[in-house]
Parts: sequence; structure tokens; C-alpha cells
Amino acid sequence: MKPETLDRFEKKGSTWLFRCHNNGEVVTSQTGAVYKSEISQMATVIFETIGALGDIKVDRIQIMGEKKGIIMELESDGLVGSLFQHSPDASVDELWRALQELKKQVPQPAEKQKVETAGVQLRAKVDAQIFDEMKERVKGYLGDFTERIFKNQLKAQRINLDELYDEDVRRFILALGKAASMIIGPSKGHEMTNRLMTLLK
Repeated sequence: MKPETLDRFEKKGSTWLFRCHNNGEVVTSQTGAVYKSEISQMATVIFETIGALGDIKVDRIQIMGEKKGIIMELESDGLVGSLFQHSPDASVDELWRALQELKKQVPQPAEKQKVETAGVQLRAKVDAQIFDEMKERVKGYLGDFTERIFKNQLKAQRINLDELYDEDVRRFILALGKAASMIIGPSKGHEMTNRLMTLLK
């Protein structure tokens, strides 16, 4: 990352750069690390909301408060954005331009990789029927929201039902738990996640 680019961005009042992958991974700038959990929850809500909108395409989100603001640009696999404090010379247009320059510099979450040793596959295959069992358990927590959230997360996590592994199911359950927490609260969301994980044991 070029120092002059970062300096120009920070002069506009921004210190919290972040990138959220739709698989739940979050990368932040050093100063934004303290907000990582909040950013993760916010991203989950955004991904769920956009999923519910269907054919309506959302490219950018801008929210302005009295003292702070947030700008985000959506990508095919997530979003990149920044929280910032207002300053007298801050220009939102310039912040957007700076974000364009900086977003390519943000480390990308590592892609999942296939682990193999001496030709022996270490990942365990899972029958796709497990999702039917999971859905029944989730209905007890999410009721009418179950189908929509299930569908959104299957798409967001890029689940391939024809070639399903335990790590895919674990990733799906964790993402589903985060999404559910936005509706039923963290405590119930955690409880639901634990109950779903028992299906893999």
C-alpha cells in the first residue's frame, strides 16, 4: 500500500478500512480491528437484506451520522468499505475515490483449499440430506424466516450439494448462526449453532 494514498485517505477522516467476505471472514485495517465483531454483524445484516431484495441490485451503501459515517461498495464475493469521522474538509466524493484506490490494497480472505496427503483425501464427504435435518431444527428458532435465510446462505456460501464436505457444512452452520442472531439474538443463535453442529458428530 502506498503511504501517500493511505495518508490522503486518512486526512479525510477515515481510519477504519475493512473488507467483508460473504463467507463470514473479515479483514480490517490495524486501527479498525477493535470494531471487527461489529463490522461482521453489520455485514451479515447487509448480505441478508440484499438477499431478500431479490432482483434489486445494490452497488453502494452510504450512511451519514452527525459525527461519523460509513461507505461501502459491494463486490461479487463481499463488500469493502470504511467507517470515518467527519472533518471540516471531508468530501464524501473524495472518500469514495480514495476507497476505489485503496480497496485493491486490502488483503483478500484466503480461498478454501483442498487438503490432500499422498493422494488420500482428508476431508469427509457429507450426504446432502443433512440439510433437511438442519432445516427442521432451524424452524424451531426461525419459523417462517427459515426458507429465506437457508436459501440466502446456501447461495452466499456457494454450497455444492452434489459434492458436499464436512467443512462446507460447518461453514454454512456458522454463517447461518450469525444470520439467525440478527433475528433471535446472540444467545439463541449460539444455541441453534451448537444444535446444528451435533449433526456432524
